[in-house]
This record gives sequence, structure tokens and C-alpha cells, in this order.
Amino acid sequence: MYLWKYWRESRLTFAVGMALVGVLLWGIFQGPLRASMGPPFYLVVDAILTLPLGFLAWHFGTFGIGHDLSWGSGSFLFSRPRTRAFFVWSDWGYGMAQLMLLVLAAKSVLALTVERGSGPILLAGGQVSLFLVFCLHLLAGLLLTGLLFGLTYLCSVLVKQRGSVLSIGVVLAYLIAKSVVKHYWPGIILPDLTLTEFSASHSGAPAFADQLMLSIALRTALVVAFPLAAQLLVQRRDVD
Repeated sequence: MYLWKYWRESRLTFAVGMALVGVLLWGIFQGPLRASMGPPFYLVVDAILTLPLGFLAWHFGTFGIGHDLSWGSGSFLFSRPRTRAFFVWSDWGYGMAQLMLLVLAAKSVLALTVERGSGPILLAGGQVSLFLVFCLHLLAGLLLTGLLFGLTYLCSVLVKQRGSVLSIGVVLAYLIAKSVVKHYWPGIILPDLTLTEFSASHSGAPAFADQLMLSIALRTALVVAFPLAAQLLVQRRDVD
């Protein structure tokens, strides 16, 4: 029953997201830029899609327990015969499942389009299949949306109605701090919000980014840390 409640809250956002991805991709690939399609064009389209996917992830984070606490229905919800951890992880799991479908839809259409007439990709040290590149790119999209979703969800539990504003402020503050650190302390490199899968090698050919697996592991841990923190907050909170 609780999953049905979350679906009622988020179904319009999910439907709009799927429609937006479809319309945007159709408009791009049916337009005059279709003739110039290739890996650079793929990167441009992917950058265009990052904004709406990020917005959807942010909006999904405003549903669930944070929404109930904001509107004063938390006491009724927590009177149900379920643990508070159940509600948190149900919110997070269902929201991530919907985001996974949205990211998969966007990345799959782009990947299938680029794959036409393309063979394996040459990297420094050998060749890799397009499928592996697609999986890495899909993972990068999931980690980014999971980060924005989890951050907003945690902020919504923390400050209720102002959670969405707080999450935007945190992201903007980090981007500003990253620029300031890069300018004044160029030796210190703060990680990007998005996962960097490839980088230039000494030979000039692209290669897998340094410490790629470690970066994936740390980002995954950060994504999971947000619902864990939300669970601790919910379990300690007294609800009127």
C-alpha cells in the first residue's frame, strides 16, 4: 500500500519525464543536426539531457516521508505497523527504480543511434566494446541522479518544506567551492559531480580514467549514505 502511495505522488513526474525524454530525443534526431551525428554530437545531446534528468532526480527527492512531514501527516504514517526504516528505504528504492528507467531510456536511444555503423572503440592499450562504454555511461548517469535524488530526500527530511531549496543550495555551494579551490589552490582537485569514465593518456589516445573503480565505489557509497542518514534522522525524530 505504501508503494502505491509513493506512485500516486510521483507518477505524474515520471510520465512527464518519459515524455520529455522522448520528445527531446525525437526533436534532436529528426532535426538538421542528424546528418552530423557521431561521437561529438552524442556528447552534446547527452549534456542537453543531463539537465532535465537532474531536475527529475531533484523533484523525486521531494516525495515520500519528507512530503508527509511537511504536511503534518507523519504521525499518521508512523502509526502504521511498519518500521520507520521501511518507509525510508521504500521511498528511496522506488524512486531510484523510476530514475533508473528514465536514465536507461535516455542513454539507450543515444547509444543505439551512435552504434549504427560503429565498431569497437580504440583506447590506449586495446579495444573495448560499445556495450562496455554504454554500461559505464549508464552507471555515470545513475550515480549523478542518485546523488541529487538522495541529497534532496535527506534535505526534505531534515528541513521539511525547505528541503528542495537546501539541496539546490548545497549543490551550488559545492560548485562554487570547486571553482574557488581550483583558482587559488590548483594542486587540490575536488571531484566533479559527474563520473569521469575516460581521460587522455600519455600517447594522446583516450584511456580509462585513473582510479575509475575506486571513484565508482566511493560515489556509490555516497549515494547510499543519504538514505542511511535520512533513516537515522527519521528514527530519532518525534512526530506530533
